Amino acid sequence: MKTDNITKQRIIRDALISIVLYALPVLLMLLSFRISGEKPWKQHPQPAVKASR
Repeated sequence: MKTDNITKQRIIRDALISIVLYALPVLLMLLSFRISGEKPWKQHPQPAVKASR
């Protein structure tokens, strides 16, 4: 079965939209780190707090 050009174009368009929507939050997070100057991956981990009862 042969697919027509319109179907191929829609599949490509939908795939590109999906990639953009998937990558957008990551790019916005990196942009916010760049603007604010934060580097949360360089912070030392906090020691675990023991809960006593």
